[in-house]
This record gives sequence, structure tokens and C-alpha cells, in this order.
Amino acid sequence: MNRFRDSQDADDRRLAEAAAWRVRLTEDGTGASPEFEAWLQEPDNRSAWDQLSGPWDYFDQVAHAPEMVQARVAALRDAKRVENRLTRPLLMRRLAGAIAAVLVVGVLAAGGYWWATRPADYQTVMGERRVITLSDGSKVSLDANSEVTVRYGAHDRSLHLLKGQARFDVAHDKSRPFSVVAGNQKVIATGTAFNIDMAGPKVLVTLIEGHVVVLDENGYPGALSNPKSIELRAGQQLSAGSSATPEIAQANIQRVTAWTMGQLVFDDEPLYSVIERVNRYSGTQIIIADPRVGAMRISGVFNAGDALGFVEIVTHYLPVRAVSESANTIALQSQAKKEGAL
Repeated sequence: MNRFRDSQDADDRRLAEAAAWRVRLTEDGTGASPEFEAWLQEPDNRSAWDQLSGPWDYFDQVAHAPEMVQARVAALRDAKRVENRLTRPLLMRRLAGAIAAVLVVGVLAAGGYWWATRPADYQTVMGERRVITLSDGSKVSLDANSEVTVRYGAHDRSLHLLKGQARFDVAHDKSRPFSVVAGNQKVIATGTAFNIDMAGPKVLVTLIEGHVVVLDENGYPGALSNPKSIELRAGQQLSAGSSATPEIAQANIQRVTAWTMGQLVFDDEPLYSVIERVNRYSGTQIIIADPRVGAMRISGVFNAGDALGFVEIVTHYLPVRAVSESANTIALQSQAKKEGAL
């Protein structure tokens, strides 16, 4: 029994010394010193150092997170205070474990907090689509050239659509509202499905099913009594710009969500806005060389990413011709211009 206690005291002493070295080297901004290397060569000291340094080094990847910095500073300060008081062998033995605990628990607590609450960022490149399943079972379908950040907390589920388009299928949880910020709009739901499109000059919020409330922190311009929230019913679409009065209209859900199946559906839309969407899915970019061409209207179903197929159909049905500007650029011109036609 005494041997066990003596062995435990020796382990605690080595752990305390390892903690003291961690404090000293961190404060000095050095990774080692001749004295530290000599201490490390003594029997069992390497094991104590590894035991202490493992958790600490594990969270070095998030060392610059504010919570991490604060916890490490506090842990070092407390450990240094305890180290300065270790003037008697008995006190050394009793507080050895506490020194290491202050360091390790401080690091683990901050690292664990950062890891649990850190915003996760998801993005796609041109022509790519992906579906992300979140920790609560909610799904985010991310369109091409889009980006969303996700931060889940104990009482809320907060997302931010930074660009592009996404469909959100929300797992029901009344205790944690699900919100998505897109531009000046904030969509709040608990269990529903909706689509947000930021591809054009306006933010389009389309409710597929369920119920959502859309907020605008500055109030909707021109709206009666300047309301800050609008409720949507299934099948409705909110169109909101930075300076225009918001509009609510019935939406064609099949058309709005066709992109999730790799299709683009247009119904009597100007060619300039159609091309803007087509260009999001292909490395071959289409440009309009004549304003008259951009004003022409078109309807149809097209495969996302098939820019050449789109050009072939457009030039067949509309009075325009395609001109190769470069290896990855095609210009649409009026048929009146014949030079350089493909």
C-alpha cells in the first residue's frame, strides 16, 4: 500500500513538473531549452510530458479561437500561481494533480466549447451540387456556386446563406427554431421545407411546405406600417430587394426546385436572366453581345451544366446566332450580324 502511495506521489510530482515546464515554455515562447531537455531524459518524465501535452496539442489547431485563447491564458495564469506556491514537498504532492488539471481541463473545456459551437462552412463550386445532412437530421441542398454557414446552439439553429441558392428541409424541433439569414432577410421555421435563391438582384424565399416567418431588420420598404415580419403559406414566394417593396406571389414549386434534380425550368423569361442562371453550372460562359438579344423571352426545360446544348436550342428557336469569343466563352448576337458565326 505504501509502495502504491509512493508511486502515485512520484507520478503526481512528475506531472506537476511537466505542467510547470509547459507554463514556462509557453510564456517564453520557445519549444525547448537545454534544462527542459535534461529533465525530459530523466526516467518516466517523457511519459508525464506526453500525458500533459497530448490534450493541449490536440487543440492547437483552434488556438486562435477567442474562447480558446481566453481559457489558455486563464489556465496558464492559475497554473503559474500554483507553481509559485510549491515550496514544500508535501504541498507539491497534494497540488500536483491540480496543476495539471487546471491546464488540461482549461484547454479541453475551451476546445470542446469551440468545437461544439464553431460555425461549419459548406460551399460548392461551379457545376457542383451537394446535400448536407445536419446533426439534427435537417438537410441542406446546396446549389452550384453557393455557400452556407451552420452554427447549432443549445437553443437555436442558425444558418447563413452567403451566396447562391439552397433548399432547407428542416427537422421539427419547437425548442430550437431554425433560422436562415440571406441578405437582409431572416427566415425562421421549426419544421418545414423552403428554398432561398440569392442568384439575382433580389432574395427569393419560396415556402415548399409548412410555415415560416420572414423578418427584415430594417422593415420592408414601402410596406404598410413598415412591418418587420411576413408570414408565408405553402406555395408562396417572397421577393425582396434592398429598396423595393416586397412582393408575395404563388410559385411553381416544381419549377423552383427543379435545380435539385439537375434541371433548369424557365417560363417566358428574358434571355439575360436565363443566361445568368445557366452560367452558374458550366465552365463555358455565355454572354449577350446585343441588348436586343437579352430582351428576348424564352421558355423551356434545360439540363444544368449543358451550356452547348442550351446554345443550340436558343439559336434554333430564336433569331440569334452564336459566336465563339474564346475557348470558354460564347456570345449570342442578333442574326443581323453574320461575321464570325459558328
